[in-house]
Amino acid sequence: MVVVAGAAAAASVAGGSGVGLFSYNRKNFLYDRKLRQETEYQIMDFKIRQAELWREDIKDIIGLTSVKMDTYLIVTAVQLGFCVMAFCEGRLAAGTPVRPPHAP
Repeated sequence: MVVVAGAAAAASVAGGSGVGLFSYNRKNFLYDRKLRQETEYQIMDFKIRQAELWREDIKDIIGLTSVKMDTYLIVTAVQLGFCVMAFCEGRLAAGTPVRPPHAP
């Protein structure tokens, strides 16, 4: 009878501490899950921001290319105007040798 009572007492102590242990571990588990979920959301936010920065960089690069082409177009137009003026209105200085019209 003493052995049965001792076993019953041990079982009740183990059962009581098991519930307390389960409750303790459950609180830690839920806390850990919450932190992991917040961390995952934060990582996703960082990735979204990084993609937005990449898109903005590409827009800037394309915009710079467009500005460069506009600048090159203006410079090229001015140079073409100077070349046309030089060929159409240019006068050769006196004494400049001229090729005969029948020379190849």
